[in-house]
Amino acid sequence: MVGGSNIRQRLESIDSRQVNPGLDRIHKLLEALGNPQSDYPTAIIGGTNGKGSVAAMLTAVGRAAGHRIGLYTSPHLTAVEERFQINETPISVSGLDTQLEFVFAAVDKHLDSPPSYFEILTAAAFRYFAEAQVDLAVLEVGLGGRWDATNVTRPRVAVISSVAIDHQEYLGKDVEMIAAEKAAIIPSGGIAVTAPQKPSVLEVIRQQAVSVEATLWETESFPLVVQGTDARLCHTIDFTGQLRGYVGLEVSLPGGHQVENAQCAILAAEALDRRRLRIGSDAIWAGLRNTHWPGRCEWLEESPPIILDAGHNPEAAQALAKYLRELRHRKIFNRLHLVLSTLADKDTEGIVQALYPLADYLVATRAPSERATAAHELLAIGAPPSQSQAVDNPREALAAARASAAPEDLICVCGSTYLVGSLRPLLVDT
Repeated sequence: MVGGSNIRQRLESIDSRQVNPGLDRIHKLLEALGNPQSDYPTAIIGGTNGKGSVAAMLTAVGRAAGHRIGLYTSPHLTAVEERFQINETPISVSGLDTQLEFVFAAVDKHLDSPPSYFEILTAAAFRYFAEAQVDLAVLEVGLGGRWDATNVTRPRVAVISSVAIDHQEYLGKDVEMIAAEKAAIIPSGGIAVTAPQKPSVLEVIRQQAVSVEATLWETESFPLVVQGTDARLCHTIDFTGQLRGYVGLEVSLPGGHQVENAQCAILAAEALDRRRLRIGSDAIWAGLRNTHWPGRCEWLEESPPIILDAGHNPEAAQALAKYLRELRHRKIFNRLHLVLSTLADKDTEGIVQALYPLADYLVATRAPSERATAAHELLAIGAPPSQSQAVDNPREALAAARASAAPEDLICVCGSTYLVGSLRPLLVDT
């Protein structure tokens, strides 16, 4: 086997944007590795927005129940090791190198066509979790669902978070076609959970559940009472699930959209409980209270405070805008200083339409990606605030926002995973 630096060079030589629909390659690769994905139960989380948050919540709940939980997510913010976690601790650099060596050896010996970047990492995750003897692996779908490399297990529960338009070039031209691709993760004869959806999307999900004889739990069908919120809009809720009722659940991730994600996580935990992975009400309470998901409405204790949010489509921008609007209504901050970047292949117009009206000061910048929109081009889209400037370098853009902001203001870094990933290490001791 080759050394760590060479194995990383080989991984990085693969275009991470390459998408090759189909499951034949990942099945062959996993078979060559001894089918490690069959060594433990799984839960699969799909959707467009919120799937990472649901996965993080479910992981925290499972850990609070005393289980050893593997978590596989994408994309990463700053380092690829973030994608592979056991009990919320990322794999080490050398640990990932070891897994990649086994995977590439299997590729060279058994595969005729090269797997994608995501297929390589997914196979490494399955093998890593098997070696670590996890009690459960929580798998976040990468793209779509039907042909995603994570969709090769018989999950004990499937969750579909909020579905919206995204990746139309791969998933379909309208939201119903996209929903059909995402609903394909629902296991035959199993249990699926869905977040609130548009009526046409919900109908697609229902039809898929019926076609595979699965039980579908719709979060909107379960009683929910919001008791209150704290200054950062972290909610306390009462919720009646499929198995039991809960009073005073504290959702640590801020924003009303996280209440919907918490409902999904609770019902998924109850489904696992029914499938012989014991998760009681105390674990659900503790897990939701202690969930941490970097880069998603993440508050940093600065002066002025900074929010990092990696949402990168119009629906995510609308959720962030709703959150910021409520903060302003409660007079949590005075002026909003936006540091924004988007990718050229995303719906930039939809993103800026949601966020520009809230900004008192805008610093348009360019995230470290060849796909990023140039800063000056961002200022030409939509109706930016009168106080705006273009600063291509993200570090300099953040510095400009800090220079313009008073202690009672708020800085929000948003619009791109690449932007948040490039600036977070400057602000957080990782």
